[in-house]
Amino acid sequence: MNEKEIGERLEEIRSNMTLFDGIVSYDFKTGKHSVSEKQADIISKLLDLFRDLGWQLAFNSYKELKYSDGKTIMFGKRNLPGTPVKVRPCNKKFGDKTYFGILIGDVATSLSHSIDNDGNLTASFGQYNPAIIIPELGEIVFGYESWWEKIWSKEELDKVITDETIRNVWYVKMLSEI
Repeated sequence: MNEKEIGERLEEIRSNMTLFDGIVSYDFKTGKHSVSEKQADIISKLLDLFRDLGWQLAFNSYKELKYSDGKTIMFGKRNLPGTPVKVRPCNKKFGDKTYFGILIGDVATSLSHSIDNDGNLTASFGQYNPAIIIPELGEIVFGYESWWEKIWSKEELDKVITDETIRNVWYVKMLSEI
């Protein structure tokens, strides 16, 4: 396959994609990710292209395995470990209840790999998200799978996160107007 043919096939794939085709759906009820029929078609076309090109990564032939200096749990000024929080998990199995939680810190939620020109494989942490332990449930939830906020005073302990609280979040308001 020559460069022009590769370009044409990539352009065909690219021309059918929209901004939202890169977003993978997540069902908070079941905890499962899914792709649309269109996304599955795009993935299939990319895999066919890679197969036709004979692209294969032989991970067993790397020269050296390197790990980045990143930490699994980031401790920073923004989300200090041990900070008390109130949290309402999105997963329906927890109901619409607000729980007391303790912030663990920003925890790595993905791992990425790269191979440099010298054949060295590097593993590094990707995205981070606040992790919160809910003692009453014995569960850990991430910030992106819950509504949560820090507790700054004793008076805030009794305030719960309601549907109205969630509806008044600026980005929820914006999205509901679309």
